[in-house]
Amino acid sequence: MPITPAPLSVWWDAPADGPTNMALDEALADEACRRGAVLVRVSTWARPEVSLGAFQRFADARACAALGGLPISRRPSGGGAIVHGSDVTLAIAVPRGHALASSAQPLYDAAHGAMVEALAGRGIAALRWSGAGPGADPPDGPLLCFDRRSPGDVVVADAGAARGDRKILGSAQRRLRGAVLQHGSLLLAANGAVGPAARHAGLADLFPASGPWLLPGGRALIDDWLRRLSASLGGGCEEQPGGFRPTDAAPFEDALTRFRSAGWIERR
Repeated sequence: MPITPAPLSVWWDAPADGPTNMALDEALADEACRRGAVLVRVSTWARPEVSLGAFQRFADARACAALGGLPISRRPSGGGAIVHGSDVTLAIAVPRGHALASSAQPLYDAAHGAMVEALAGRGIAALRWSGAGPGADPPDGPLLCFDRRSPGDVVVADAGAARGDRKILGSAQRRLRGAVLQHGSLLLAANGAVGPAARHAGLADLFPASGPWLLPGGRALIDDWLRRLSASLGGGCEEQPGGFRPTDAAPFEDALTRFRSAGWIERR
């Protein structure tokens, strides 16, 4: 389908479990292909849960004592494991004909650059990690996403951290047949459902004075991020009523069954 300029369509969804979130995000990619437009789904998690990257080993997560036996799901996108429940997931679906889908970096840069700008507008000096200092982690690096660094990750300075900074937004992609799906996790606060080794400081911990605009659910910050992201694409931003529901329900139901199955979750 030809790509025509259109406002960024955004859905704010109710909390859901991992398989439901993954199936909805995959359906979002199908919808982006069908509409020929960039779509965003903002979601949270109904319970503390761990999502593995597509290529991670299930046994590694299950053996991590700090995760405390939390439920495990598996994303279609890559990257490291994420402890959900104190973060917000930012799913962006871009049709394959769009300039942002030409390679991995343009979409990372657009999404993460808009977040850096939104944080700067609130007096927080964030930046996109360039790879200076300790090198980027390999794909089979640390288990947890927020222990990893990849070029473009959004970090804030913290002299007390092992690397001298704290990652507060990371993303991973999956190039599907008709669209690119990018999952981003914005860490709002440390997750008390896991042990210290799996717990990472979020924005509310690092910047206690941010409470009035950060909570509940980071709404004001994410609205600002959406405005900046849509402006970088040359259009406006339209919030859609209700939660995201795919035009074609059958592929969504098939995907939901797949994401719930042990065959998918424990495939590696």
